[in-house]
Amino acid sequence: MRFLYGALAALGGLALLGALGWAAFGPLPARSDADRELRYVIPKGAAQQGARGQGPLGLPSELHLQVGVRDILVLRNEDTEPQQIGPVALAPGQTYRIQFSQPAAIQLACSFHQGIGFVLFVDPPPGPGWERLRWRLGW
Repeated sequence: MRFLYGALAALGGLALLGALGWAAFGPLPARSDADRELRYVIPKGAAQQGARGQGPLGLPSELHLQVGVRDILVLRNEDTEPQQIGPVALAPGQTYRIQFSQPAAIQLACSFHQGIGFVLFVDPPPGPGWERLRWRLGW
């Protein structure tokens, strides 16, 4: 009976090691474009709020994307005024999508931030090994 318990424990340990190995070295999951998008909406009233000198409307000082995981930035202007984010000019109601394929750090100015912009970080995909295992486990 002890042999049976030992054999089952060994098989469980091997299964766990196999699962961890796959998680660390297996390919990144195929994702739809919608799963790969990071969306930012410029809300209605952003131009007026910026003209009054009020702070940015929920745009963080940093946005993070990751090649092959979340690498599509979607900007939508729901304000009644045109907006500028970096080189992108958005008319009212317009949406702009850009997919990144290379790691980068990009400083962008915004028309509704009055000189304050944000940094867009495009991080490399999680490499095989510990980095990918941590990414899969959400650590």
